[in-house]
Amino acid sequence: MPDLTRAWLVAEVGRLCKDVDANKTLTTTDDFVFTCRAILDEFPAIKVEEIRVAFDMIRKGQLIKLYERLKTAEILEALRAYEGNIRTELLETQHKEVYESTGPLQPLGLSQLAATLKDERRPFVGSGTRLRQYWEKNPTPSLDIEEQ
Repeated sequence: MPDLTRAWLVAEVGRLCKDVDANKTLTTTDDFVFTCRAILDEFPAIKVEEIRVAFDMIRKGQLIKLYERLKTAEILEALRAYEGNIRTELLETQHKEVYESTGPLQPLGLSQLAATLKDERRPFVGSGTRLRQYWEKNPTPSLDIEEQ
């Protein structure tokens, strides 16, 4: 992940902690960096947009109840809730849209499969054949000692 994205994530976590009025929250730079590493380790496929949406939902209190505490564990719990509920629904909707636009896959008959897999490459030529062709095109003087 590029450094710019990591810096954005640290800034976004800091903004989230500032926006949420909690008594116990992340305060030091090490806390922010640790939280960002934990997010990246636990959610390697999450998109930047999804993090923004999940953090906005945390601010609104839609994902988890905070109880005056916002630490790494609560942020990870909220992202798990987002991934389990909202992200799953989004991915299913996207999959249905793609499936409906392309239709179900139709099985290929054996003749269609053979035509699809037909290989148009030249026949196999081993290294011995290539060397023989090379020496026929580029003859060298004889290496026999008796002839010299």
